[in-house]
Amino acid sequence: MTPNQPGYEGTMNDIRDFRGESEDAMQAAKRQLADVMDTVSERAREYGRYADEQVQQNPWTAVGVGFGVGVVMGALLMIAARR
Repeated sequence: MTPNQPGYEGTMNDIRDFRGESEDAMQAAKRQLADVMDTVSERAREYGRYADEQVQQNPWTAVGVGFGVGVVMGALLMIAARR
């Protein structure tokens, strides 16, 4: 369709409308993603504070858990390296 043909202006308006709607949808998605990221960040901070409190209250338990996780990870890496 060329600019001289009838109906061309209607098509251009449809394209502009679609572009405007898609930009609105994109902005709404960005706002929603920002809200989700804020919530996730806040929860991560809360879990970090909780973990810090637990380590402060039970330091030897934290050392034992860290050692156990290290041994398990080392064993799994050794098994994977042999293959």
